[in-house]
Amino acid sequence: MHIVSRATCAVLSMAFAVAAAASTGHAQSKPRLAVLAFENNTTSSIFGSRLGYAAADEFTTQLVGTGEFAVIERRQIEALLTEQKLGMSGAVDANTAARIGRLIGAQAVVVGSITQFSLDRKSAGIGRLAASYTEAESIVDARVINTTTGEIVLTAKGTGKKRFGGAAFKDYNFERDMDAGTAQEALRPAIEEAVKQVRSQKAQLATLAVAEPMAQVVGVRGADFYIDRGQNTGIKVGQRFEVVRVIDRITDASGKVLDEVTEAVGTLEVTRVLSQSAIGKVVKGIAKDGDRLRPVP
Repeated sequence: MHIVSRATCAVLSMAFAVAAAASTGHAQSKPRLAVLAFENNTTSSIFGSRLGYAAADEFTTQLVGTGEFAVIERRQIEALLTEQKLGMSGAVDANTAARIGRLIGAQAVVVGSITQFSLDRKSAGIGRLAASYTEAESIVDARVINTTTGEIVLTAKGTGKKRFGGAAFKDYNFERDMDAGTAQEALRPAIEEAVKQVRSQKAQLATLAVAEPMAQVVGVRGADFYIDRGQNTGIKVGQRFEVVRVIDRITDASGKVLDEVTEAVGTLEVTRVLSQSAIGKVVKGIAKDGDRLRPVP
């Protein structure tokens, strides 16, 4: 039987629960967003590619802090992308971002880039002790992508400065010793400005269609097909799913998946529902472990 990672199960369970709530008529008061790693387009080598992950973490933290958005946690997203062989480096086009969003049940995906990040450190003192401060300046650009259409529905830009000061040892190197938390703090003012622009369009984002994630066949025992959805997502006995199989993947030179070629190969009907999974049987065509399942209207 196919084993699904705990992180992946967490993402899918959350996405399925969201889709189930939508299908039962719950108001879409909180747009559901996924924030992917930002691309570091600066000339600075400070913190390297990890600067983009720090920006995504800070963007996520601030969106959640507003209380106005339901945001899928980045580390859970990465676990799912790894399992689906869709590793992210920060450079993501609109179509790929939309496909990722559909996979996790988000209405929109936030992608972006850091276009400027600089540090200006000044200090003076006697011996090894010094009074110093470092000023970080950053510019971030964000794009919000509709997962249903792949259209960029909103752009936001933020600029900001952050000063770090106080007594310090002269042999402390801010660039060398900066950790993820410090990077997020340095980026915070610029991201605050961008998040305000996203908040101003909350009503528009809430109207976007809910991308219901596909279920999957995670095991087969004889004529029984095990599905990674259950009572937690509102699945019912007798419900039918179209069996969708990936028959080819289109990749670029680096091996990143650009698109998938799929075909419908059968129909599965649910015969038993458990708390977080279900069992079904094939009523038409074929199915196998790993096939995806799309609800039949």
